[in-house]
Amino acid sequence: MAGKEEDATEGTPSEQADLVDVFYAQFVRPLGNLVILFAQAEAAWLQLVAGLTGCTEKEAQRFLQMKGPNAKQEIIPLAQTSGIEGFDLQELSESIEKYYCDRERRHRLMHDEWYVSLLQAVGVPRTRGLPRKKGAAVVWGDSTPDDIWKLALRFREYENLFSYVTYDVQQRKKAPS
Repeated sequence: MAGKEEDATEGTPSEQADLVDVFYAQFVRPLGNLVILFAQAEAAWLQLVAGLTGCTEKEAQRFLQMKGPNAKQEIIPLAQTSGIEGFDLQELSESIEKYYCDRERRHRLMHDEWYVSLLQAVGVPRTRGLPRKKGAAVVWGDSTPDDIWKLALRFREYENLFSYVTYDVQQRKKAPS
């Protein structure tokens, strides 16, 4: 078969070898998990915003893009008016704030240049983010695979929380007044 290697003993495709240099091999699984769990958390976040604003997911996406990082400040009052209060509101508020910080960390891992250090800690993978704004500094990163696993786990927790709150909001809307 073109493009697939067959395992001669079982007739099933063999596992593809990693394409990255050996220096990065330890990052492949945690980054793969991060990609998937972030996408799930982002989808749950979008559903939550749609549920709180009463708009479609597409409209919620435009709302989030238009508002940028300030969108999170507008979501908490909407959560309050939907009936979320007390500990649940506090947890949601704190989690949204942390979500945006972790989201920025994820963006650095996904979009910055990966390289192997030759000056300090020789042979250690690092990241370098070039500034996009005039006068901004280069952003250097020194993540470990364990750091990335922990970040991926937090995105799974965000997805669970956002999904739960969305469900709760939907149930409140269905309940008779």
